[in-house]
Amino acid sequence: MPACILPAGASVIPGDSSGDTCVSDEELASSILSYMEYSHLGKEGPHLSAEELSLAAHNFRNIPYGRVVIPVLSEGDFITPNIWYKMGVPTGSLIYEGLVTRNRDGNYDSWLAESWNSSEDTKIWTFRLKKAKWQDGEPVSSEDVKFTHDYLKDKKLKLAFVLNYVERVECPDARTAVFYLENSDPTFPDRLSHSPGIAIFPKHIWENVENPASYDEYASGNTHFIGSGPFKYKAAERGQYFLLEANEAYHGDGPYVKEVALKLIPDASSRLFALQSGEIDVLPEITSVEAEKLKGKDNIKVYNIPDATGYEIAFNCEQFPANDPLFRQALSHAVNRGNAANMLGNAEPTETVFLLPDLAHDFVNPDCIGKYDYDLEKTRSLFKASDNFSVDSDGKVRYKNGDQIRLKIPLGGKAHINRADEKLLNAIKMDWEDKLGFDVEFEVVPKDIYLEEIGESPIFIDGMPGTMHDDVEDLNNFYRSPTGSNYYHYDNPKYNRLMEELKNTTDRDKRKEIGYRMQAVLAEDVPTIPVCSTGTLVAYRTDRFTGWESVMPLQAGILDKKVFLNIKPVSSQAS
Repeated sequence: MPACILPAGASVIPGDSSGDTCVSDEELASSILSYMEYSHLGKEGPHLSAEELSLAAHNFRNIPYGRVVIPVLSEGDFITPNIWYKMGVPTGSLIYEGLVTRNRDGNYDSWLAESWNSSEDTKIWTFRLKKAKWQDGEPVSSEDVKFTHDYLKDKKLKLAFVLNYVERVECPDARTAVFYLENSDPTFPDRLSHSPGIAIFPKHIWENVENPASYDEYASGNTHFIGSGPFKYKAAERGQYFLLEANEAYHGDGPYVKEVALKLIPDASSRLFALQSGEIDVLPEITSVEAEKLKGKDNIKVYNIPDATGYEIAFNCEQFPANDPLFRQALSHAVNRGNAANMLGNAEPTETVFLLPDLAHDFVNPDCIGKYDYDLEKTRSLFKASDNFSVDSDGKVRYKNGDQIRLKIPLGGKAHINRADEKLLNAIKMDWEDKLGFDVEFEVVPKDIYLEEIGESPIFIDGMPGTMHDDVEDLNNFYRSPTGSNYYHYDNPKYNRLMEELKNTTDRDKRKEIGYRMQAVLAEDVPTIPVCSTGTLVAYRTDRFTGWESVMPLQAGILDKKVFLNIKPVSSQAS
């Protein structure tokens, strides 16, 4: 069989002999010749079917083909009726785009902006726009960028806080937008691109909407979800599905997939069955148990998107006994991170003070990695060094007056998804109770009082997206400004001064050096104990589309523009 006549199989595109997922002109010509010789001359030999040849031609011409079907758990996972109220639009949207987006390498990819630069003091940022059109045919212009900024602030919308420090946006010409900031900000593209990020919206549509809170893009007669991205709105039925189709006038390399359907399947077992039966093509964010059930199933593969969420044992540094640095240091040696990661499943221990190495890269201080290893003797020594504790002959830790250390830990918040916080506490409870003599209790509290509860508790469990651990700027989580506290009620004047210095430093190497010093302070003070990071498990059918694994999104989910620009159909069954 000539290599170029490969028929479709598991993750193999018809006609693609090189395995690069792109059918070349030579490969397509050879496939056509073999098909013609068979169909018109009766010549026996390997050849593609008519359907496979059509798929090969679609691939060669980059003509969208097929429909990807993705399950969602609830109607809230569809595109929201009012996109202005969806937090974090750009990174996880197929319809809407921002100016730039951050990637897992710590760099930025262009979306609507083809180039960008700043003044030397990073107080003025200039973005040059691509020649792009809105999905209704109107050109994208710098006036849309200015309008987005002004509208967010004028209407007091949720995402306005991302642009708090922007004084104004000016438009010297139709393709140039200039942001003027109140303060220097070398990470301004980061603010625009993720966590949560800002999309650009069409002025000619939204300037006529006086009250965006009441505007429903699903409603008959309203303009439906006009963006600039690679997919556009086609149809929807509330409570059932949301259908997107390829935007063939897209300003960049277009998608190979013709349609993307989000289908409501709330039941977990039904989603698993739908994947195995071929009703859906991909199943995102599955559990380790579900992944095990799919192991060995025909035409199904599971892969992992690492560092989706970072989990930590956080301290309220104003509450006793967590206001004692030796207490915090001692407990840092009393966490078996490997056991905790195993308890969660699909997790890796975190040995840094906060940043995740695979996302923050060289901004992680190597001298702070592994400083607090699992060693209960070190734990006891640190407790002995404190004026607040004593250690008896059995190695049990007590308060100085002999009372048992009792910890009541509230559970809830982001760390309670899939009961991760309970699993983490169960992993460490044996050491803390049996070997150190603590009495540890935990209770799930209602969402509406969770923040109040952790404000009164010395210890709580937190779960943050990996995008909150991917840059030295994220060390801002521990900064106490003159106007307010931080999540950990942590206040170190030296650290605060370093944070102020970081904010006013533009040189990358200098920022890294400041970040190293900040991490050294955190390693000494321990306002939180990073425990592990979990990935996102994704299952997909190998006989329908390929390319899922070759692009790792920065965010946890797969509904990412770069992923859907990369996947390609491998079978006519994808149609």
